[in-house]
Amino acid sequence: MSGVRRDSRISVIMSLLAQRGELQVRCLPTALGVSGPTVRRDLATMEERGLIRRSYGRIAATRRSAEPPVSLRQSQNKEAKRRIGALASTLLPSGPLTVALSGGSTAGSVASCLAARSDLTVVTNGLDTATILSARQSAKVIVTGGIARPLSNDLVGKPAEHTLRSYRFDYAIVGADGITPTVGFTQYSASGAEIDRAMLEQATHRIVVADSSKLGKVHKAKIADIDSVHTVVTDSHADAELVAALRRTGVNTILVVVPSSARSSGRDDPA
Repeated sequence: MSGVRRDSRISVIMSLLAQRGELQVRCLPTALGVSGPTVRRDLATMEERGLIRRSYGRIAATRRSAEPPVSLRQSQNKEAKRRIGALASTLLPSGPLTVALSGGSTAGSVASCLAARSDLTVVTNGLDTATILSARQSAKVIVTGGIARPLSNDLVGKPAEHTLRSYRFDYAIVGADGITPTVGFTQYSASGAEIDRAMLEQATHRIVVADSSKLGKVHKAKIADIDSVHTVVTDSHADAELVAALRRTGVNTILVVVPSSARSSGRDDPA
C-alpha cells in the first residue's frame, strides 16, 4: 500500500505543477498532509523517474503537462480498474466480434479479461493493450501504425486513424480522463482524443471505461459528446449526483462495487 499512497501523492504534485509551473518544497508537507521526510522521498522518486527538476527549494516539471505518465497511472485505483475491466468484458456477447480497444490502464484491465477469447479480433493503438492481449495467443490482435506517445505508450496520428477508419467495429471500448454530463468525454491529449473518437465513430456499440476519479473532470481534448456513447462503466465511489445526471442523459451507467479499503490512501507513508 505504501507505493500506492506514494504514487497518489506524486499525481497530486504533478497536477499542481501543471497549474502553477513550479512549487516551493516547504509547502508540500502541508498540501499533501504528510511529513517532510516523506515529501523528500517522493521528490527523490520523481527525480529518478525524470518527472521534475529541483533548484533552491523549488521544483518544476520537466514537461509542462497535467498528464501523468502511464507508469504512474497503472498504480492508481488498481482494484477499481480490475473490477471495471472484468464487468466491461462481460458486455461483449459470445461469437465472432471485431472490437476496438484503446490504450490506457483501465482499457488494459479489459484486455486482461478478453485475452483468452479466440472469437475476437481486437484492433488497438495501445502498445500495452496489445501486449496483454497477445500473451494468451487466443484473440487475433491488430495494432495500428502511428507515432508513439511515451506518456501513454500508445500510437497516434494519421496512420493510426487510417487503420481504424478502415474497419467497422461491433464494439469500441475506450478510456477517458474526464467525464461530465455537459462537456462529455475528454482526455489530456488532443492526438489521443482523435484516435478514441475514431474508434467510437466506427463502432455499433460504444463503451467508455473509467474509474470514479475521472467523473466531474474536464480536460482540454474532447473525445465525444455524452449522448454519443451507449454505456459508461465506473465504480461505486462515483459521485451520486453525477451518476444520476449521466443516467438522465440516457447513458447506461454501470457501477462496480469497490470496497473503501481498496481505494488509494493519502495518509503518511512510513516507508
